Amino acid sequence: MLAKAVERFTKWALSAWRDLSLDAKVVAVFGVGNWFLLFANHTTVAATHDVPLWQLFPPGADVVFLIACGTLAFAYPFRDHRAHGSFTTRARIVHLAAIIATFVIVPTLASIILRETGKPYTYIHDGALMVEEAARKFLAGMNPYVADYLDTPMFFWPMINNPALYHLTYFPFMFLVTGPFVWFFDQFGFVWDQRYLYLPAYVGTLALVPFIVQGAARRLAMTAAIGLNPQLFPFVVEGRNDFFVLLFLFAGLALLMRERRTMSSLAFAAAGAAKLHALIFLPFVAVYLIATKRPRNLREAIAALVPTWPAALFLLATFVPFLANNFAAFYDDVVSYNAGGAAWTYPISGMGFSAILLALGLIPYRQADFPFAAIEIAVAAPIAVWWFVRLWQRPSIATLLAGYALTLLAFLFFGRYFQGNYLGFIAAVFTPVPFLATRAARRVPRRVRRAVPGIVMAPRPPREPAPAPPPSPAPVPVALDSVAEPSPVGVGSTD
Repeated sequence: MLAKAVERFTKWALSAWRDLSLDAKVVAVFGVGNWFLLFANHTTVAATHDVPLWQLFPPGADVVFLIACGTLAFAYPFRDHRAHGSFTTRARIVHLAAIIATFVIVPTLASIILRETGKPYTYIHDGALMVEEAARKFLAGMNPYVADYLDTPMFFWPMINNPALYHLTYFPFMFLVTGPFVWFFDQFGFVWDQRYLYLPAYVGTLALVPFIVQGAARRLAMTAAIGLNPQLFPFVVEGRNDFFVLLFLFAGLALLMRERRTMSSLAFAAAGAAKLHALIFLPFVAVYLIATKRPRNLREAIAALVPTWPAALFLLATFVPFLANNFAAFYDDVVSYNAGGAAWTYPISGMGFSAILLALGLIPYRQADFPFAAIEIAVAAPIAVWWFVRLWQRPSIATLLAGYALTLLAFLFFGRYFQGNYLGFIAAVFTPVPFLATRAARRVPRRVRRAVPGIVMAPRPPREPAPAPPPSPAPVPVALDSVAEPSPVGVGSTD
């Protein structure tokens, strides 16, 4: 009896799943899946250790938060299954926005409030705290790559012997953008939180999705897949900068798809000036820009890159002052600190190749030097070259993103550390690929039959002339006022 009940339920569930729309399936997978992960796996930085997201709320409110997340996640596919046509696109947008607000925006605001009402080094990731303090060092006339951070709240951040006290690992654009906001808030006595910049970037990235893919169902599905990425959205709460970079990448994609090459290259340059992840994207963009022009010689290839000169100037203006001021300090902070070889190197962590070697005992301790940079280049370079060739042969946005995502995966996985948000960033970059590939496949024109050369087609015999129609009867005179107006039905139906 129980087996039959289980069988009937399974058949009903499979039938109901097949009937769901694309966006309802994606929301069900990501929404319901993340709801289960909220109870333990989705954690964030607190005062002294990481806690589950629901513990950001006081007793009672935490239960409301969990119930709201679960109810909204389950309700979307249920409404799609039961309502069908009455679950309109506008209603779907509102429902998905409510899910995203509950899962991401509300906990982020709660974390900001807890930090502002407590200590400045609690409830925030040390990367965001570092950018804030680097902006203050820059405003004070110091080179953030030369200065240390022992005199900042970074000193009290809950990590013993934090190497970030001596190394700024981020590119200049990150703290240059933050500088004016820090100055204004400090000048007027307000508390600046880096998430005031990162949270709007998260919302802005999702708002750009409709400019990248077509169709309501695909837009909603892609928004849900990126906004509820389980390896990415929890890090928005604690203040990591992935969506700040994705905002410029997605803006560049939307502009590139509309042939706004100068503006798109500027957006890509801004992303590259903020983080190494995006800097790796720039060679792929250059190959795409040249390949789409189909140059016949070197001169035409160079001409295809002419629209990118403002982006090149932007990168030079961002990096050169710090390189010229103290190249050794910049290299030590950005390269040696991350790859190994600095006075105080970033400890091996995460879930990549380095963590496997550490677990196997092939690396003695977390801060030991190891030639990860050589391994990264040896693995990622052939993958990049292969995708360059493919992108040259068939330049498309889908190929551009796929090549970049897989190259970045190889480069980061074999690096010194491979964090969960790195995997989430790569997944977010790759998410548009299946949607764009499906669209491209549907637009392939039908083949036109052509005569095979060498085969002479016999001419068809002339047809018999059709018999002449019988003469029509003479028209009967009718009064003008008795002529009916033509029916409007069918007018304009040629579309």
